[in-house]
Amino acid sequence: MIDMKSYPRSKLSMLIFGSYMIIVGGIGFGFFPHTVLSLVGMTTTDNTFVRMFGLLAGLLGINYLVMVQQSAIIFFKLSIVLRYLAALFMIYLVVTGISSYNLLLFALGDILAATWTLIALKRDNRLNNSKSE
Repeated sequence: MIDMKSYPRSKLSMLIFGSYMIIVGGIGFGFFPHTVLSLVGMTTTDNTFVRMFGLLAGLLGINYLVMVQQSAIIFFKLSIVLRYLAALFMIYLVVTGISSYNLLLFALGDILAATWTLIALKRDNRLNNSKSE
C-alpha cells in the first residue's frame, strides 16, 4: 500500500497521466476508437490509423509508469515540455482549420497535466530541500 502523505506529488501526477494514456489512449483508441472519438464529437473513417495511435499512446503510458517506478525526474521534466508542445501543436491544428475545436479538449488535458507535474516537481523539491537543511 502506498503512503499517499509521503508519496511525491510529481510521481502521482505522472502515474495518473500514464494510466490515462494506457486507458484512454491505448485501450480506448485501440479497441473502441469510434466510442472515444464520438465522446469528443470527432469521427474517422480510418480505423487502422486511430488504432495505431492507440497502440502508441498505450506504449507511451507504459513508459510513464516505468519512469515513475524508477523515479526518473529528468523524464518528468522532459514530459512537461513535450506535453506543452503537443498542446501547442493541437492548438495550431485548430487555428489553421485542419482540425475541429473538439481537439482543444485533448490540448487542455495535456496543458493541465503538464502544469500539475510542473507544480508538483517544484513542491517536491521544496520539501526535499527543507528536509536536508
